[in-house]
Amino acid sequence: MLTLTTPVRQLAFPAALVCALCVLLMTLLAGMATPGYSHAAQFISELGAAQSAYEYPVRFFGFLPAGIALLAFCGFAYASLPKSGLTTAALGALALYALGYVAAAFFPCDLGCRPTNPSASQIIHNLVGGIGYLLAPGLLFALALGARSWPASAPLSVLGLIAAGVALLGLLTLSPMSPYVGWSQRAIEASVLGWTIACGWYLRTPRSG
Repeated sequence: MLTLTTPVRQLAFPAALVCALCVLLMTLLAGMATPGYSHAAQFISELGAAQSAYEYPVRFFGFLPAGIALLAFCGFAYASLPKSGLTTAALGALALYALGYVAAAFFPCDLGCRPTNPSASQIIHNLVGGIGYLLAPGLLFALALGARSWPASAPLSVLGLIAAGVALLGLLTLSPMSPYVGWSQRAIEASVLGWTIACGWYLRTPRSG
């Protein structure tokens, strides 16, 4: 049980887990409730698009808590991991990724997320979320390299390299016109959130070199 005296490092794992569960449950439940929704061909953001059936639950019970939890993870990880410029920069990039969730809550995409004449909300949504996706492979690679200097972290470093590769593949195939753009987006999401959960688990126990 977490208490007010729980070490900061132990808070990283529940924060990462809350973020991942928010994204997973939001995607699965809203996807099942939305007729004709395709996980393979559609963006997650389409579930919370303006005027969509489950817009507000997805935005404020999915994207917003996910973003807050991931920002919290970044803070807990920064306070707990060995300090280096590489790790700090990578966690900063991860915080920008987290802001993509927050932006999705307050600036939903237009219905369908592929408008010919995008609204201001769609433009902000794409800009903030797009920056996070562009940074994802690099931040995971940087964290994997940074982890090589952390105590007893070889598996975490290897996992980071694998996650970076999967995220890069997802990014390179992330075309709105692709019939598999949904899987490409989910590959990026799974890579980032999977690594944060692993890192949070790593931080649960004090490590020594």
